[in-house]
Amino acid sequence: MTGAQIITQTMEQFPENELIFASKLYADQLCKAVSEETYYQTLGRMCKAGSLCRIAKGTYYRPKTSKYGIVPPSQKEIVAAFTEPDKGTVVGYSLYNSLKLTTQVAKTVEVFSSEIEQRTKNISNVLLQFCNLVYTPEVKGMIHMLEVLQNFGEIQDLNYHQFITFCEKFAQEYDGKVFEQVLQKMRYQKKTISFLRNILNHYGVENNLNKYLSALSEYKHPTMEEIYEAAYAS
Repeated sequence: MTGAQIITQTMEQFPENELIFASKLYADQLCKAVSEETYYQTLGRMCKAGSLCRIAKGTYYRPKTSKYGIVPPSQKEIVAAFTEPDKGTVVGYSLYNSLKLTTQVAKTVEVFSSEIEQRTKNISNVLLQFCNLVYTPEVKGMIHMLEVLQNFGEIQDLNYHQFITFCEKFAQEYDGKVFEQVLQKMRYQKKTISFLRNILNHYGVENNLNKYLSALSEYKHPTMEEIYEAAYAS
């Protein structure tokens, strides 16, 4: 069997519209069987022949066709490839909307993922950012809270009642070890950590967030008292 045949046979094992990460596939399965030059030349020929499509640099898929032509991977399929099962999580307005913190939506879906090879990557209308974590439910929950707090002032049409509900649930499940795990890999502003401390203290949750903050600094963020006032002002 020739190198091109080996590569073609390997590609044909992928379901239609499943994203194929070329460098990872080569390193995991094909580096001992074919040269890198042969590998990428074959991918190029397959794309020209229509048996393979390139959706972004280093990322391919076997096309699904209908009577109207090629049906590319949907936004949902692209997001799933970088988030499931523990590969990443959605952030930004798609997150805020899913948490019912706002009814606003964005055309671009933002994702943190361990599956991309560079710092950032765009695939269709999905913006990917690399962060090397195992995205367990606990890690996702911590990232979700920190992302909401970090961008709190920029979330349009914020539902304060829903934010309070979100905080109450998070406070019940807070785990300091998970916070440290996330903070080792991701950078969050000190005012974000202070905001989180204020929430945890409000609900009587023991924490050691003081060690990340300066006793001499005053961090600008809403207090829970101000948030309750905003929620029940009308």
